[in-house]
Amino acid sequence: VKAVTETAKTEIKSYSDAVKKGIRSDSITTQKLEDAVKTAVKSEERERCVVMFGMPEEVGENVLHESVGKMLEEIAPSHDTSRSGTSCSRIGRKRPDISRPIRVCFTDRTSAYSVLRNSSKLKNSERFSKVFISPDRTPAEREERRKLVAALKEKVRTEPQQYHYLK
Repeated sequence: VKAVTETAKTEIKSYSDAVKKGIRSDSITTQKLEDAVKTAVKSEERERCVVMFGMPEEVGENVLHESVGKMLEEIAPSHDTSRSGTSCSRIGRKRPDISRPIRVCFTDRTSAYSVLRNSSKLKNSERFSKVFISPDRTPAEREERRKLVAALKEKVRTEPQQYHYLK
């Protein structure tokens, strides 16, 4: 909460400084300022979260938290992510035969980056080999990424002798 408050204060201060330097004040509205603060807060929150795909549906929040904790211990044992104030919840409506993604939020973005960096270790895990971890993205970012992946697949298909990758 303190980090979000500080980010909001910084955004407001920089916005205020820009106004003082000559930007017409009639072009800046309270709504624009509120939107800028909300965007900064949401961006800060998304940086502290990851989304996990492929975890089987289990009954109860305690079981979910325990499973996520065990998986986090397996991929990042040096960084004590299991006790760093993580919160996790399923995303979307429950449907039969489909496991919903899990959104895991940490208290700081360092833990989230550590988990993302070490997520390739899940391939060697017996229990979590089918779990995939990605950053928490906005719907617009997801759509943009989907288009990039489709373009990459097309390039791989048309130019198989070349090496292709996403940055």
